[in-house]
Amino acid sequence: MKLEIGCGNNKKEGYFGIDIHQYEGVDLVQNVSEAPWKIEDSSCTEIYANQVIEHIPDLRLFFSEMYRVAKDGCKIRLTTPHYSSYNSWGDPTHIHHLSVSFCKPLTQGYLSHQIPGFEVIAEKITFGSFLWTWPGRLICALLGNRFYEKRFAWIFPASSVVVDLTVNK
Repeated sequence: MKLEIGCGNNKKEGYFGIDIHQYEGVDLVQNVSEAPWKIEDSSCTEIYANQVIEHIPDLRLFFSEMYRVAKDGCKIRLTTPHYSSYNSWGDPTHIHHLSVSFCKPLTQGYLSHQIPGFEVIAEKITFGSFLWTWPGRLICALLGNRFYEKRFAWIFPASSVVVDLTVNK
C-alpha cells in the first residue's frame, strides 16, 4: 500500500490517504500525532507526507509509527517548509521549524537507538522564484546545504526541505 499522510482534499492518485479532517477522498480520518495509527504493521511500500511533520508535537512517536507501518525497503518522502521560509514562520500551527538535517537524529543521533532502521537517501533544499533565489541555489550547489544554512539562510531564504528515506527492517 502507498500511504499519503495529511492528504487533505488533494490526495495523490493510487495512495491511501490519512488526514485529521474528513475531506473528500480521505480514506482514514485520524490524528497522526496519536498512536497507534489504524494501519496494519508492515503494510506500506511508500509513505508520502507533504507539509505535515512541522505540525507533529512528538516526532519520536511519528517516526515510530511510520517505522511500524512500513515494509522493509519502504520509501518515505517528507517535505516541510525550510526554517528560513515565511511559510514556516507564517503559520501559527507549525510547531517545528526544520533544516535539511532534521532526520539526522534518526540515522546518527540519539533516536537511532530508539527507532532503528531509517536511512537517509537524499536531502534537498528547494527555492522559490529563480530571480530572487539564485545566490542561495548557487551556494547550496557549490558549498553544500549545511554551509548555506549556517551562513546564508537568512540572507537568501529557501522554500522547503525534501528528505527521502528508506526503511530497513
